[in-house]
Amino acid sequence: MQLHTPRTGNAAGGRPHGWGSVRRTWARHPRLGLAVRAAVAAVVAWSLVQLVPGPAADYPYYAPLGAVVATTASTLASSVRASLQTVASIALGAAVALVGDALLDNRLLTLALVIAVGVLLSGWSRLGSSSTWLPTAALFVLILGQDNPSGYVVAFAGLTFGGAVVGILVNAAFPPLPLAPAEAALTELRDTLAGQLDDVVDGLRQEHPPTQDEWRGRMRTIDPLLAQTRDTVQQTDEARRGNRRAARYRDSAERLYRQARALERLTLLVEDLTVVIAETEVAENERVALGPELRPAAARALDALADALRSVDGAAADPEVVHRADDAVDAFTTELRRARATTDDDLLEAANIVESVRRSLTALRPPEKS
Repeated sequence: MQLHTPRTGNAAGGRPHGWGSVRRTWARHPRLGLAVRAAVAAVVAWSLVQLVPGPAADYPYYAPLGAVVATTASTLASSVRASLQTVASIALGAAVALVGDALLDNRLLTLALVIAVGVLLSGWSRLGSSSTWLPTAALFVLILGQDNPSGYVVAFAGLTFGGAVVGILVNAAFPPLPLAPAEAALTELRDTLAGQLDDVVDGLRQEHPPTQDEWRGRMRTIDPLLAQTRDTVQQTDEARRGNRRAARYRDSAERLYRQARALERLTLLVEDLTVVIAETEVAENERVALGPELRPAAARALDALADALRSVDGAAADPEVVHRADDAVDAFTTELRRARATTDDDLLEAANIVESVRRSLTALRPPEKS
């Protein structure tokens, strides 16, 4: 509720608006939070490492390195995973360097063998993207730690691990929960599917059906966007593990997952629908699926389906918009029956289009209350 009184003026009304704008920007751009967490963790790790005595004090920069590795992960769970994988890669690389240095006397041959073995071991899938640290660590140990190999290894692996623990603790205190990027990805997928239907409707409303090349130009590439959306939603789901903020946003997260499942089903249906029309309602074909009698009704039904798709909120579309789409599909079905009554053609492709639109609306329909 907003209060507008002469006493409060712009000062009272301005603060909430300004703070709300900052919060929206922060939510929509999770990299801002990631940057702040990384900076805080790096500073804390650097401050703590100054208290460490012994040879490790000669390599204090590895502590903030570990902190950055941990905090640049997008979720708390991935932060722990990335930290363990990085330290494991460094330890394995160090082991390769120490063994190679002990077995061979020739410096160039040792370097070649250590790097070759390190690159081979970096293909181990359990190390994930952190595997690139394995040959790098081997090289560092072999060259930078030649005067005191064991001390350097302890400093490199130990301080990196200590910094990573600091980073994990910072992430645990201010855990990321990237709902806004997932919502943006779902919105983009929804709008792209609706835009695909708009392109099909536009083609059907032409005086003559488009050619095969024209239909090809109207077909959008949706698979990469669907894959990106899946990854973003999966990342959001992973972010809930061990996240103290997850309970607060449980309803929003569940709503997001329901919408993701609904849109994934819709993607397959819209793609099938587009392919059926693009392959059967072609100017080069002697016999088309719809023809001039059915194209207007089909266009209205698909246009109504696009409207229903744009009205999706959570797992379902707006009931009134879905009802109007049902009416459009019923009108399309009526026109199909009339067309069948005046021809020997069973109009099977047109019936398949009707069925595809119905299945699409079923996927958008609000669940019935029990």
